[in-house]
Amino acid sequence: MKVRNYVLIAKERVFTFDNSKALLIFLVVLGHFVDYYTDISRNMQVLFFFIYIFHMPLFIFIAGLFSKSTINKSPFRIDRVLTFLLLYFILEIVLYLMLHVWFGSESYDLTMFSEDGVSWFMFAMAAWLCIGYFLNQFKPKYVLIGTTVLALLVGYDKEVGDFLVASRIIVYLPFFMAGYYTNPQKLAGFLQQKSVRITSGIILLLTIAFIYFNIDLIYGLRPLLSGRNAYVVAGLPVMGGFIRLGLMIVTTIVSLAVMAIMPNKKTWYTVIGVRSLQVYFLHRFILFIYQHYHLNDYLAKISPNHWLEIYLCFAAILTVLLSWKGFGWILIKIQSISYVRFKKPEKVVRQ
Repeated sequence: MKVRNYVLIAKERVFTFDNSKALLIFLVVLGHFVDYYTDISRNMQVLFFFIYIFHMPLFIFIAGLFSKSTINKSPFRIDRVLTFLLLYFILEIVLYLMLHVWFGSESYDLTMFSEDGVSWFMFAMAAWLCIGYFLNQFKPKYVLIGTTVLALLVGYDKEVGDFLVASRIIVYLPFFMAGYYTNPQKLAGFLQQKSVRITSGIILLLTIAFIYFNIDLIYGLRPLLSGRNAYVVAGLPVMGGFIRLGLMIVTTIVSLAVMAIMPNKKTWYTVIGVRSLQVYFLHRFILFIYQHYHLNDYLAKISPNHWLEIYLCFAAILTVLLSWKGFGWILIKIQSISYVRFKKPEKVVRQ
């Protein structure tokens, strides 16, 4: 079958997407902070639902957007796949040592190929790069339709779950492939139109308002927001696929709106987006330590009326701190090991 490419490699970096990644990685960190208190606070439920309705799908879309340099090269950049796999296994081992050995948590086991925690994204990225390389030979419309249908159907099989991160890989694959097929310059040009930006602001305000006033009704859909649960978990054994389709449409609209309000120029936080992977890799360790030693108990004594707000501010501070260049050394080291191990002459596939 003849290989066909429908994508363009960006000649210049489009800051809209780096700035969006900066916001998204902050929301990843904030979402994990918020998750500890959704059981005691309605506002935390609202914030959690709003974050999770779009932040990972959009993060994955942008990952697909930036994957062109990996997928389009010949030979295939297997070193990039290895990098993500190494990051996955390192996260698994270090988290096990922290939670099981250091903290003494008997409930946390080292299960290398069945993951429900933060390291799933690393394994999924390795899989998406390989899948994207294979699917590149087919027409985009067939790929997007096919992957969307699979994403809808997988929720009906409760056996597909955390093993090999299969459910999340399938559920989020349409967003990755959509990003891969997207021309970044054209998308940024569309998003920066004044009418689009104004409309996007209105959409986001309406979305937040809808979630706030209907959280008691819609919070039961939470199991569908992670991409890892079967529909039966949300009590939707029949209608789950239709609900997921509706959520995917909402996710797409909200994601476009979020990108539209981001500036297409270099800002002080652009570098956070560029270094988002190191923030993702490291933030869970800090949060686990924070929660293990019950530091919020001390915070509540100092500020009993506003401790939760102060706690959430720590998410922003942590995001900024972990984006410091010095914290990226482990990623750079792993990337260099992967590159040297699989270094081969490369030939760029012409568009």
